[in-house]
Amino acid sequence: MKYINSKFFCIILYFIILTFIPGMAAMAEEEFSIVVKKTSKVSSEEIYLEDIAEINAPSFLENEIGKIVIGSSPDPGEIKIISRDRLVAKIYSNHLIDQNITVFVPDKIYVKRLTRSLTKDYLKDNFLKYVGTFHENIRFDLRDFNVRGIEPYPEGELSLLFDRDNRLNKKGRFAIKVDVLIDNYNVDTLSLSGWIDVYERLVCARVPLKRHQKIVAQDLYYQVVNTSKFRQDYAKKIENVEGKISRSDIKTGCYIRTSQLKQAPLVRKGEAIKLVAKRKGLKIITAGISKDDGVADDLIRVENLRSGKIIRGFVKGKSLVEVYY
Repeated sequence: MKYINSKFFCIILYFIILTFIPGMAAMAEEEFSIVVKKTSKVSSEEIYLEDIAEINAPSFLENEIGKIVIGSSPDPGEIKIISRDRLVAKIYSNHLIDQNITVFVPDKIYVKRLTRSLTKDYLKDNFLKYVGTFHENIRFDLRDFNVRGIEPYPEGELSLLFDRDNRLNKKGRFAIKVDVLIDNYNVDTLSLSGWIDVYERLVCARVPLKRHQKIVAQDLYYQVVNTSKFRQDYAKKIENVEGKISRSDIKTGCYIRTSQLKQAPLVRKGEAIKLVAKRKGLKIITAGISKDDGVADDLIRVENLRSGKIIRGFVKGKSLVEVYY
């Protein structure tokens, strides 16, 4: 019985040896290697071994060896040269690497940092979108566009941040700063300058308007014009002109400046008015005659028809003057 059991055990052991020993022998004979390339391109701020070499090792070990930091990357677009002796020393200094791992390294290794391009056209398109955020429903054309300070930038997600405090002046000229962000990190600040033609709808005279004439809506129309070089403050809404009085003659087709307008009097000279007198909580209403034209809150002279006296009061409404005693 013991003989049979011993024989059975030997058979099992024989099959185990046939199954596992060849695999163990192959593992023992497997050669780990690191082959460094003569030229490589990197995108991150640090150079990792996996960026510049082909690593032959089991996957779990290959990942760890690949993360060995060789050094800092060059500036975007620049090339860094690493000597063989320095690189070999750096590799073997890591605890994961032993002398049994074969390392192939050229005499010199050239590493170039990849760049992200930023063109003038890209900046122009984004600038126009930025201008559109505060010039809604207004047509504008970029006549002149200059950029100062563009440099090579590292790879990554690019975004632009415009200085909201620097917009356009009234003449259309602009000078503005824009921050360049890569992966939300500010890497540069550019200067943009130039000229924008802004086209706005202005109020124009349909017919000749005389001095001291009260303007009605039928006298007006809209016209779209380039206002980037206009210095005066021109009227942009008919409702803000209608009912006003012209301070000077305005020719047909001319744009109407707000300085050419004044409020229509609520009280006219010689007009019968209502006089309201307030004193110690009492209010007395009587009739009077205006001696001056007046708009809201103007201090004018009025005649009290009851007493015949000339007094002063403030215009408070149509044909209404308030006096104080």
